[in-house]
Amino acid sequence: MSAEIPPVDNLSAAAAYSGELPDRSAVPVDGDPALRRFREIMVNVGDLAWVDKTLAGLSHKMLWRDDETGASIALVRFQAGSGIPSAHAHASNQFMYCLAGRYTYQPTGITLVPGSFYWNPKGSVHGPTVAEQESVLLEVYDGPHYPTQPDWYTSTDDAR
Repeated sequence: MSAEIPPVDNLSAAAAYSGELPDRSAVPVDGDPALRRFREIMVNVGDLAWVDKTLAGLSHKMLWRDDETGASIALVRFQAGSGIPSAHAHASNQFMYCLAGRYTYQPTGITLVPGSFYWNPKGSVHGPTVAEQESVLLEVYDGPHYPTQPDWYTSTDDAR
């Protein structure tokens, strides 16, 4: 449930952010459709819908994205038995905090369980992965996700 909208003078500087939360708090900026100003907002994440990605068994709730840098914050959910099918690297640092489930990086055996924090440094090759149980992870990137679109996604939006 959203809180009351603050007064109009409580707005951020113009920025290019997207995701469920920014979309709910945006105020257009005249002259540049990519830029908006934002009010602070609090939403119960349980009220947001999971959005399926083109990789079977993977869905997300995109909370925030800086459209200029590619940085983002999302909840990702892997159904049991799903995962990332091949080794890959990211174009920025990836941070994940496990909220539920059991999610394993297969050749290293690193397994995220509730309360686990994982940092994958920019350019570090990792994967494939598998969700041994339905897993929910808070995932943060400090820049763009991939240097090129992985072949397991058929949508460019999924690789952002």
